[in-house]
Amino acid sequence: MIGTCVTLGGKGKGIEGAPCLGDRVVISTGAKVLGPVSIGDDTVVGANSVVLNDVPCCATAVGIPAKILEGNK
Repeated sequence: MIGTCVTLGGKGKGIEGAPCLGDRVVISTGAKVLGPVSIGDDTVVGANSVVLNDVPCCATAVGIPAKILEGNK
């Protein structure tokens, strides 16, 4: 599920690639997932978060830049 005003795209500046989303991923409203990152299965990206690195499966990523919440790995 992808919420409203979500950005999935490249970083620019010569860095090629786009995000790869797993199965059953929730990207909440306003989040940005940038660059050649992998978002694992059963993952949640919090509202307005900015994901710049890979997120493992079964995790919750929040913040700017996004960090994995402890206890959700």
